[in-house]
Amino acid sequence: MNRPRRIATVLAAALLAVPFGASHASATDDTIPDSSSTTSIDSAPSTTATSTTTTLPPISPPQRGRAEIGFARIILDEQRAYIFNTRRRLIATLPVSTGTDDQTPVGTFKVYSKSAQTYFSPDPTERMRWMTRFTKGREGAAIGFHGIPFRVTKNGEVPIFTPLGQYPVSHGCIRVRVTDAKWIFDNMKLGTTVSVLRTRR
Repeated sequence: MNRPRRIATVLAAALLAVPFGASHASATDDTIPDSSSTTSIDSAPSTTATSTTTTLPPISPPQRGRAEIGFARIILDEQRAYIFNTRRRLIATLPVSTGTDDQTPVGTFKVYSKSAQTYFSPDPTERMRWMTRFTKGREGAAIGFHGIPFRVTKNGEVPIFTPLGQYPVSHGCIRVRVTDAKWIFDNMKLGTTVSVLRTRR
């Protein structure tokens, strides 16, 4: 292979290796996906959010079973929740979708209540399961982990569009896969510390 052709090949390979950034959030909670999407609620997303870090840790499979959760850390620009055990060992990396327009408060909080099922107060047809609350939002509404929300319709439950691990679409809560929400609900005790940071830097 001559030198010019080799340089062109190297440049083409380098361009293909550059990751494409995720699109900005244009969806809202009023966007309802086709009901055929219900089979993929607990599947991990195929892409990741644009981040200030160069490499994001791999997402864990959906969580089940007993665990001794010691604390959780949510990194907003990564759209990830990192769950640690009581020995400070990372035990799960979960894809999340947080609040649009900085509606997820940044700081260090403590879990203070749980509900197996709850609803969005302005619209009772919008519901969510396995709510684990740790703080309050701008207007006093509870903020916490919960499963992908859904609307109750005459045709059954319809999941609300949620790009887990990609970008924020919630009213401030931390949306996770339904199995992850149940796992957190079962294993995160009242008083557990939850930290929310904009970036890990």
